[in-house]
Amino acid sequence: MNPTGQPSPLTPLPDHRNVHNPGWQRAWARFAHVITPLRERGLLCDVQCGLNDWIVYAWPPGHDSVLIVGRENGWLVTHQAPAQDWTSMTVVYDSRGAPGPRDLHDVGPLLSAIDDLLTRIPRTSPVPAAITMPTVKAPGTPPVMRSTHVR
Repeated sequence: MNPTGQPSPLTPLPDHRNVHNPGWQRAWARFAHVITPLRERGLLCDVQCGLNDWIVYAWPPGHDSVLIVGRENGWLVTHQAPAQDWTSMTVVYDSRGAPGPRDLHDVGPLLSAIDDLLTRIPRTSPVPAAITMPTVKAPGTPPVMRSTHVR
């Protein structure tokens, strides 16, 4: 929601062949409770299968960085800047070691941590028409890049 209480416009869906794949569509729907608020904040999002589960990638508007949101026994959000530099990664939010039962649909604290990050990172160039998204690989394996175009 924007300050007037109206729904914020969503960033476009990724433009690649997987958006028509039923498996990708199920993963997108599975993470809708995370993806929709991120898209309302202007982040471009995509989902991709990682080592154990699906991962949400989110590119902040006007930043050369990417947020990677994963879910295994809790949420882990990392910020990688620049987006294609796999050597610089900062943990933004980590609920994996929290005691007690966790409701993985309660993403309020996760979104608050992302909001805090978005206010602190400097803006760079406008969002590019094409974004290069890394393919998730096993640790120690160099990433393979593929292009994701935004509609």
